[in-house]
Amino acid sequence: MNKIESPSAALSADTAVNAHTEQPVSTPDTEGEHANTSFYEVGGAINITMITAFFIWAFRAWKKADKHKGR
Repeated sequence: MNKIESPSAALSADTAVNAHTEQPVSTPDTEGEHANTSFYEVGGAINITMITAFFIWAFRAWKKADKHKGR
């Protein structure tokens, strides 16, 4: 069966909802952002170094293979 709520029950539910306050969101500190930026910069430098080293190795291996073929 349907139950009819009393106005006092609705009032207490509204009070419970209104009693909740949201906590303020803290802004990220700039030191943490700098740490993330440094992480990506170091990672990018390592990637560029590794790709460059690979192309140098591949070019030298290609030239060495050409010498062995007598070209």
